[in-house]
Amino acid sequence: MKLYGFLALLALVGVSNAVECYNDCALITKFKMDGTDYIKLVANETKCAESTKKTCATGEVCAIMEIEIEAKMTQVVPGQENNITMDVEMDSKYSMCTESFTMNDTICQEFEDGYITGFNVDPNITYKDFKTECSKVESCTEDCLISGAGRNVIPATFVLIAALIARLV
Repeated sequence: MKLYGFLALLALVGVSNAVECYNDCALITKFKMDGTDYIKLVANETKCAESTKKTCATGEVCAIMEIEIEAKMTQVVPGQENNITMDVEMDSKYSMCTESFTMNDTICQEFEDGYITGFNVDPNITYKDFKTECSKVESCTEDCLISGAGRNVIPATFVLIAALIARLV
């Protein structure tokens, strides 16, 4: 009888609702500068880093949303009088473990503030006039590992933009 009880407990544990999620990961799905598509320059990975994979805590979902960003980028070019200014368009897919929530203007503004802070770390490259649109949040409870054409947004984007501008100058 104890064996049956143990097997029933084991079966219940095996059927848990653990949600696997790439926590705090953003993938670039579109990247344009002055209308020219540069996604191939940032699309050398198709999923988030394995180090971001996490099993969400009990009661959490893997929140997945898409964020569209437009901004004006200005690059200071040493030794030249004129700076380079370009319109940047970027779409990303973002996921994180969290309690289920509904997207609203306040939360979308928090994402925009985070992108503004992340993008404006190099004093020679500044971003302003941000326009951000956030999609509905998908509260995923199974098969939640996002993928797309891109890599982790912030670090990769800075390297890409600096290299791209160097080629254009």
